[in-house]
Amino acid sequence: MNVYILAPVDKMSGGPELAHQLCHAINTNTDSKAFMCYVNVFAPFSEALCAKAVAPEPFRVYGTEPVFSMEEMDRKGNVVVFPEGLTLSMPYVKNAAKVMWWMSVDNYILSTDEENLDDIAKTVDLHLYQSNYAKDYVEKKIPGANGMYLSDYINEEHGKFLYPAEFRQNAALYNPAKGYDILKHIQEKISWLKWIPIIGLELPQIILLMQSSKIYVDFGNHPGKDRIPREAAANGCCVITNRKGSAAYDTDVPIPPSYKFDRPEEEADSIDALLHDICDNFKAHQDKFEAYRSFIRGEKEKFNADTILFLEKISRGL
Repeated sequence: MNVYILAPVDKMSGGPELAHQLCHAINTNTDSKAFMCYVNVFAPFSEALCAKAVAPEPFRVYGTEPVFSMEEMDRKGNVVVFPEGLTLSMPYVKNAAKVMWWMSVDNYILSTDEENLDDIAKTVDLHLYQSNYAKDYVEKKIPGANGMYLSDYINEEHGKFLYPAEFRQNAALYNPAKGYDILKHIQEKISWLKWIPIIGLELPQIILLMQSSKIYVDFGNHPGKDRIPREAAANGCCVITNRKGSAAYDTDVPIPPSYKFDRPEEEADSIDALLHDICDNFKAHQDKFEAYRSFIRGEKEKFNADTILFLEKISRGL
């Protein structure tokens, strides 16, 4: 049995990296063989699968191999793993078993309007849940779905050391692609704090920025267990979120409740007070995130163990 894991050509976001992590984990921890299947999202659906591409440079560390032949991939006994963003390619796989990996619930809804949800319910043999938020969504939409938890882990370069608390700047980091429509109004009211967007940076630059700052703020939708909050926490930042998507689940984002806000757009004064206190008493606040950092440190080991369970499950016939 071979496993083929889909990812879009040349895309270097969290989802595609996770696909490469799974491919690596299967090849490293099991007797099965896994390959990447790259998808040209600009080609007609009938021609999009098994594009002639290689792993993006940042993901070559995972040592994956691509497949270029639909005939080789789409055979009985093989398994094809579809991320939620590539489900429209499912009808073109006729013979292999189909596994769907729910990395981002919101992105699935936005890209499909749930129009193929009935087909997914009928044709997917196994659902993988990157978050408990995804698990709840699938179990509500597809009662009785055959599923299991398979999350992810962040790049191990994060959190190798913690820059001393006393040398960090009074700065709050944010991702301008996530929840900025809400955050920008809060920034206008909290102008005393240095706000730094995480954009256009390479990994070493991101780590340096996180190691030298005190806070990461994310008021986005949290469509899955987002990586940047975990990266920031691993590097010693205090993390502040809303309660949308996976952030509403303490099993997905296990930070102290006082750092989560139900309606941040209406709670600027409370957020301002918290930010002041973090900057004035940073070490005390940073210590409150040790359990979260421990949780993050254990994610790779759990991912590898869950990958073995996944292979055992599909070996038994799903």
